[in-house]
Amino acid sequence: MGRVPNKKKFKIAKSSMSSIINYDIETENEIDNNINDSQASRSSDVLPVIKQLSSADPTERAWAASCASNLIAGEEKIRRLLLSKDIIRLLIDRLTDNVYEVIYECVGTLRNLTVIGEYEIRAEMFNKDILTPLTLLISKISIIIDNLLKGISYESDPIEGARKNIWMFTENIICILWALSETSQKILRRINNMNIVPFLMAFFTQVEKIPLKTLVAAAQCLHTITDDNSDIHSQFEQNPQYLQTLMNVLNLEITTNLNDDHILIKVLCCGVILNLNSVIVSPVSRTDFDMCINDYLKSCLNYDIENAANEAKEVSSNIRIVDSVTNHPKDDLPTVEEEKLISINSKLTILQLVLELLAKMCLECFSQDDDNLQDEMQNDDEIGINDSFAENKTVDLDVQMSNTHDQSFLNGSEHPILNMFATDIISDLIRLSRPTSLSYPEQLGHNVIPVKSVVPTITDSLAMVHLRAVECMNNFFLTMVDIVEEKWWFVKHRDAAKYTWTRLVEVANQVAGKGIKVGAEDPGQKMRGTVLEALVGCLWTLARGLNGEVPLAENQIQAFIQCYKSTISESMRVKLIGTLGVIAKRQNAIEDNKLIGTFIIGIVRNLSDLSRMDSLSIECIAESLNAIYDIYADKDFDYDEPVFVREGYLHVLESIVDNVHKITKSIDEKESREQRLLMDEVYINLVAFIKYKKDEQFIK
Repeated sequence: MGRVPNKKKFKIAKSSMSSIINYDIETENEIDNNINDSQASRSSDVLPVIKQLSSADPTERAWAASCASNLIAGEEKIRRLLLSKDIIRLLIDRLTDNVYEVIYECVGTLRNLTVIGEYEIRAEMFNKDILTPLTLLISKISIIIDNLLKGISYESDPIEGARKNIWMFTENIICILWALSETSQKILRRINNMNIVPFLMAFFTQVEKIPLKTLVAAAQCLHTITDDNSDIHSQFEQNPQYLQTLMNVLNLEITTNLNDDHILIKVLCCGVILNLNSVIVSPVSRTDFDMCINDYLKSCLNYDIENAANEAKEVSSNIRIVDSVTNHPKDDLPTVEEEKLISINSKLTILQLVLELLAKMCLECFSQDDDNLQDEMQNDDEIGINDSFAENKTVDLDVQMSNTHDQSFLNGSEHPILNMFATDIISDLIRLSRPTSLSYPEQLGHNVIPVKSVVPTITDSLAMVHLRAVECMNNFFLTMVDIVEEKWWFVKHRDAAKYTWTRLVEVANQVAGKGIKVGAEDPGQKMRGTVLEALVGCLWTLARGLNGEVPLAENQIQAFIQCYKSTISESMRVKLIGTLGVIAKRQNAIEDNKLIGTFIIGIVRNLSDLSRMDSLSIECIAESLNAIYDIYADKDFDYDEPVFVREGYLHVLESIVDNVHKITKSIDEKESREQRLLMDEVYINLVAFIKYKKDEQFIK
């Protein structure tokens, strides 16, 4: 499995928490009581709304903006009709209205448009210059909030009548900026120039006076704009007190009425501090920051997801029973039972973010320059195998990598965060990767109408928690294998690593259940396949770390091979080949090597006939050949003579040289540069490997 870094801008994962702060958007915007659901669902309502947004009567303008919000939240075809009538431009034009109620309703409607999550809508807002009036509004509401917190009379406010709902108004504006900042680099650069960091940070200097929803929105926006954003980082460098302010929030003890929003705000502050890793220059302060963050994030892993699943099922059952015996119309506000489900889902989505941040710590906080490291590793890999074949030696990548890192970092035993992962967090991650009774919809087999989860939202959140837990583990294992010297965890915690392999194989079996064809899952079973593939990738990394000591159970190799044959996911196939390739290198297991070697050479043998190539991807070809090079790199391995030599693998490799060359040359360098570089390397290494093995046999 590839690394799972905290990706660059504009990935969906960063906005995954939007459900926590947006689930009640539609009810929080004031909608005229005279507009009922049946009216809001008819396309005939659209034209009056469009017309009255430009009315001379401010009451009608406010009504139109509010009604537009209701229509936007309804049927998609009505929303599309509104958009086709240039509703976005009309709403933005009204942001400079001379009546506050009109501005308030327009801001709320624009926020609801961003919640839809479509790139085109947010891009159109930017192109219609929404940031100019928002900049002016931010300057005005900053004064209003400052006056309010200082007890200054409302007569000094720059917007008359804004105090009555200033916090909701502020939250809506921040959420619009948050959504826009995730849309494109161009928009982000404009937002950088708005100098909104002082505006957002001001909320965290008086957290006890600011409503939680507004704080959550500010934290979300900060978390996004500080991610890999040097312009924003420079503002924190120039104002070091900002970091201390965030740490104060993180250390704030909340003794009464602790709820999900309090937890989310602290987790987001952790995320912002992690994003600002390059700003923390003092080694002492960096350790303090990291440990404080890690301690808090670790405490969030204690949530019992099995108990949450059982509670969700019980609550859902109670709701269905009440609905079946009650004929009263449903209120807009959620019931007590529904509030319980909302709380469970909030906790699960917070847990997802916690796991993402821990995964980021594994991958980014323990290296001085990860991008440079990857470039160096890639360059080393490109020449390493060729050199080893040509000079009949093994390249020690660990030695090469140690030259690029500070030794105090590389010594995992002296790193407190690595130690905490090794001794505490891994066990939590294993637990969180294990399916609950509600994690996936029931498997009913093929040609059977699938049964939906009794609580689909909770099921989706649980499955995402499992995925994030596995990805976090994989990042930790990758750090231990590729960055930390001497694979510290795998050496000092060998038994724990073996135990983890056994537990993750069990989890993989539980996820697969009655069997699942990754890449062609039954409806509703897609997340099973996604999590299963992530688990295989994690096992691959574990196998690399354990090297010759993978604790295989009976028929485990056959299970991996069968999994390869059943999946139609090329990335899954690559991971399975890679895992088997590592397992095959064990000594004193000749029969296992022969089983795996026969399987992989069978894949390679297909290259002798290009007409049979349709089912093989470039990545599978490369991984299969690289596995052969790696497994049989030395004649002194006890399996080399009985398997590679006696089974005629060299002849098979010789028979495919021309076709591998043809495949390589057929890849357009401009359209598929990475694939072309990959196959260029594979072809060069194939020729070198054949010569190397011939020379090796001749010497023998």
